[in-house]
Amino acid sequence: MTAHGTPAAPEPIAYDVGVIGAGAAGLAAAIFAARAGRRVVLLESRPVPGAKIRVSGGGRCNVLPSRFEIDDFATEGSRHTLRKVLLSWPLDDVRRFFEEELRVPLKVEETGKLFPVSDRSRDVIEALLAECMRAGVDLRGGRRVTAVRAPVRDTTTAFEVETGTGERFLARKLILATGGLSLPKTGSDGFGLEIARALGHSVRPTYPALVPLIARDPGWGELAGLSIRARLRALSGSRLLEEREGDLLFTHRGFSGPLALDLSRHFTRPGVESPSLTAAWLGGDAPDWDALIKEPGKRPVHTILRGRLPRRLGERILALAGVSADRTTSDLPRADRAGLVRMLTACPLEIAGDEGYERAEVTGGGVPLEEVSAATLESRVVPGLHLAGEMLDVVGRIGGYNFLWAWVTGRKAGEGTARAVISG
Repeated sequence: MTAHGTPAAPEPIAYDVGVIGAGAAGLAAAIFAARAGRRVVLLESRPVPGAKIRVSGGGRCNVLPSRFEIDDFATEGSRHTLRKVLLSWPLDDVRRFFEEELRVPLKVEETGKLFPVSDRSRDVIEALLAECMRAGVDLRGGRRVTAVRAPVRDTTTAFEVETGTGERFLARKLILATGGLSLPKTGSDGFGLEIARALGHSVRPTYPALVPLIARDPGWGELAGLSIRARLRALSGSRLLEEREGDLLFTHRGFSGPLALDLSRHFTRPGVESPSLTAAWLGGDAPDWDALIKEPGKRPVHTILRGRLPRRLGERILALAGVSADRTTSDLPRADRAGLVRMLTACPLEIAGDEGYERAEVTGGGVPLEEVSAATLESRVVPGLHLAGEMLDVVGRIGGYNFLWAWVTGRKAGEGTARAVISG
């Protein structure tokens, strides 16, 4: 009790390393810091950790890609730092960590994605939590962090972290791994980015990434449920931003599937001028449409399309080109033929918006890579603070790439803090 008879605030609990956020990056960070013999506390706002892991891949968890290139990741910052971080833990070694150390066997599917053999995301979470326990991590769920104070030069030597439960924790080194704003039902609310900003970091504007796109023309919604191979080109004015080929899924509101999700950031990222999207149906498997329609004979145009495209898509393309379904190749005017070929090879898909953070797989933007050390992910702004995962301005393609970024950066931050505790 105090002199006035009120309960005294509980004494803070001291640790070598504090980790805020028990998602993929935070769990990895805590494991590797604790494996190095450091006393680690892992604070998670939800009662049960790993919510995003649990729902990823339709509940199966796409743990990793089977291969990657640096170009599979986008950042507004230093690509040199991006490369150095990603290559610091080879993909084969990350896979061995899961299969040999965590004992979660993985399988490669035709898409190149790695999933648990069991097809259960909870096996990944349980293995990570079991390793946290073995390593001695003090995991505290249901602790929403409300304030973080950095050490004051010549006055304090530890970060002070307060939670909504009234607890206080001291940590000589601190890792922010709270994620972004995507899938808010899993607990993501961007608070970690607010902490980083309050501590002095700049934060690039955030945006939903890997998110379904909403079509301006509601007619595309009539194709909902249809999936087709296509080559999409994202442009800013006449400048090509990105071109990819893959599976496009039509939804009641527009476009989804791996292809649309990968290119969605060009329509959600601030600063992209006049973004537009065109589709070449069937991609590299498409025939020479112009030559096909020019072939001698009196064939109905719709039969040419029907033999190669889904019926609903063929009808949609004819409508957009203004060509009647019963027109034949022999009586099709040159201008109509050119318009039809254009709808087959560069069909405009006008975008009205996106489905927001509620449906986004990840958050774009965040703390610039230039503000952290490539070797340890320690902040160049706040000594002793490290950042990992979605906190940083990096977005990977769909297919396990963002999990790869989370595992690699979590490990790097965890090991970096463990070394710094000795030296600092």
